[in-house]
Amino acid sequence: MSEQEDAVTDLSGAGVLAGIHWAGTSAYWKTMDDYDPKTGHKPGWVGYTAHSLLCDRLDRVFSCGDFHLPVGLPAGAGMDIVKEGLPAEDADSMPYIEPGLVSYSPLNGSPGWKFGSWRWLLQSFQFGESRKIPWARMSATKRRVASYQNPDQPDIFGNTGLPPEGFGSEPAITHSENEEEDTITTLVLAHSIHRELRRREFLLGRPNRARGQAWHWNYNLMRNPPDFPGGRQVGGSPQPYTPNPNDVVSDAPLRLRQEPQKSKNEETSD
Repeated sequence: MSEQEDAVTDLSGAGVLAGIHWAGTSAYWKTMDDYDPKTGHKPGWVGYTAHSLLCDRLDRVFSCGDFHLPVGLPAGAGMDIVKEGLPAEDADSMPYIEPGLVSYSPLNGSPGWKFGSWRWLLQSFQFGESRKIPWARMSATKRRVASYQNPDQPDIFGNTGLPPEGFGSEPAITHSENEEEDTITTLVLAHSIHRELRRREFLLGRPNRARGQAWHWNYNLMRNPPDFPGGRQVGGSPQPYTPNPNDVVSDAPLRLRQEPQKSKNEETSD
């Protein structure tokens, strides 16, 4: 199996992808519902707020941070704390993920979450530019993560999984206790929105800086909405599994208070 297939299988089977999908949908619906230029909101407010709310929603659905719940609680216990402040429809649609299954796992100060040997960081980008994300201009941590070689390249070509020659000047990644660089695979959850078109992009994958292409692989969560554990669908009927999908797929209609003026989309990075 490819690394993409391994990641999707592991994260889907545990319900983690369902939690990630819910977090992205909730964060952007709330952001666009609140966006109102008449109150003084500027275009950059959308990117900053969506990024902040995505962190909040990931913490909620995985019981991390301010929403930490002890492991071993009966199913549903403590959900009043986790769901406090959410719109009713988001609270009702949030999948139940057992506390402790996913942990908060920042990397060099960049927010991250970890399940098993998989970690994901966040990165927003210009809408429609998922194939051209300029990792070389991102934070030092993102540059380092994007410098790793193709995980599926055969060993006969000398693949070590480590950053190739020429990237030695990037700062080393600082792992937490009991973590080693060769035991944790760090992915990036990339997100963007077009306010006027009311469409989103939401990708999980392995970034690629070395070859001038943005990804070694990515999995489009808009085209492939995951299932809850037990088979209940998240966000509509899932599409057939398609490796490296790059098409932009429309989200459910967003509830805008006012059609904003057309302007350039902003990028928020950590």
